[in-house]
Amino acid sequence: MTKVHQCLVRIKDGLFSSSRHVKPSHTKYVFSKQIESFEIYSPNDSKLPSYWAITGPQKTPFLKIAAGHYISTPPLARTFPYFAEHNFNYNDKIQFLNFSESSGLDKVHLSARYESFSYKGELEMSDDVNSVQNYITGANNYNSNTAVDANQEKSAEYIAHLLRFFDLEHLKDKWINSLSNGQLRRARIAKSLINKPSLLIIDDPFLGLDPEATVRVSNSISKVVKQFGIGVVLGLRVQDKLPEWISHVGYVDNDGLEIATEKDSDAVKSIYKKEEVVSNRNKESKSITNEQLKKTGSPHIEFNNASVVYKSVPVLQDFNWAVPRGSKWRILGNNGTGKTTILSLITADHPQSWKSVLAIDGKVRKTGSGSSFFDINNKIGISSPELHALVPGNKTMMQIIMTGLSNDVGNSNFMFVAKNDKLTPFAVDLLSKFSDRLDKYRDTPFHDLSVSDQKLALFLRASVKNPEILILDEAFSCMDDVEVMHRCHALVSSWRDMTVLSIGHIDWELPACEYVIKLRGNGKPYDIEEYI
Repeated sequence: MTKVHQCLVRIKDGLFSSSRHVKPSHTKYVFSKQIESFEIYSPNDSKLPSYWAITGPQKTPFLKIAAGHYISTPPLARTFPYFAEHNFNYNDKIQFLNFSESSGLDKVHLSARYESFSYKGELEMSDDVNSVQNYITGANNYNSNTAVDANQEKSAEYIAHLLRFFDLEHLKDKWINSLSNGQLRRARIAKSLINKPSLLIIDDPFLGLDPEATVRVSNSISKVVKQFGIGVVLGLRVQDKLPEWISHVGYVDNDGLEIATEKDSDAVKSIYKKEEVVSNRNKESKSITNEQLKKTGSPHIEFNNASVVYKSVPVLQDFNWAVPRGSKWRILGNNGTGKTTILSLITADHPQSWKSVLAIDGKVRKTGSGSSFFDINNKIGISSPELHALVPGNKTMMQIIMTGLSNDVGNSNFMFVAKNDKLTPFAVDLLSKFSDRLDKYRDTPFHDLSVSDQKLALFLRASVKNPEILILDEAFSCMDDVEVMHRCHALVSSWRDMTVLSIGHIDWELPACEYVIKLRGNGKPYDIEEYI
């Protein structure tokens, strides 16, 4: 096989647009500069670039171009030589996954996993249409939009390989919604490989994963692509650690592809050094007791010997946590240790939230206590991956923000948009801090915003009503605009009366915190510490 036949994607001196105007001068291009040269090859020759990482603030549009999206100018600026030579449709041989945008299973509501444990528990369901194996293979037409083509042979051996490489063998008969974030990530990537693509493109494959899960997902991808000869392009932030098996790196800014070279080159090292984010916050800490916390005043939120058990599996056991009003917390722990369970109990999304497991301002929450789900959420603002997945893409940035002012509809409402006359002095001041972004993008549909501006919109939506409790669950993950993120962090620190609970696996993505609670899951002891 010659070199040209191994080339999966070749881009040479091309401009790209979502549509082509009759007058070329009126065409709006994705990047102002031509992409001069980019190639990816099937991994049959180690000297050819087969394992790419694309980084920089405009990585996502570039990944879409590599996947065959957008119109190329001139038409032959982007070609797929290997697929053309073998009469393959490139759409059938390229798989593109974007974990920074909502898609497929990610649209399941926040409570789905809690309900799965509440009603399904540890139940094995080998004949259930919703099993992990059926999800991956498309059996019984589960999630049939990506089901295996009838003409594509699915050997039991290949399926077994995927389950083994992605460490899903022991989970294959479990209900798909009962998986942890890391397990679900591996299942989704395995599903994308069921039709044996030649090229796998994944944007933010490690988004929202703890360090241990990140390593497992990375190792799984490495094993399977090397075993089956699949080219890979990963979209990563400059702050993300490059997997060791990546061979080449590209850097994309607003103008286009600025660097495309070997990972160990001086050009790549200079980019990572220039973009390095240094944060000395949230580093050293000392142990503190609940009794000491209570001395600062009556707890705003208090768990008192709370226990949450899913079919004999303890997630929280004899859990005690006093949260002073106005305090800033980090909730730390690997995926599956109970972080999201705690937040869902506070927001009343969890089915066991009404079983006297917590008190707000000294009032125990229980059935018949006089507080409704909507009363509770009127005082809570939240930004999370689950809410991000529910955002209607056609609503504008400002419309999304203004849904945060609608009372008595819950935090997952995106239909009821408050009018501008609902803006309080707090809201006006908050929005003025980001006038540079809002003046430019206020009328832009959400799906056309960069990930940084999508995250900003959800942060402003959560904060605009001046909530008593602000929950920031991966609220700043995937933000490439560090300056905007730091502005958000500074505001959070300035809100002295607002209780803030933050989740994030990467230190620099979190606002400054005063305390941290470290969870281990399975009812194991936890630590409460104060940052010093």
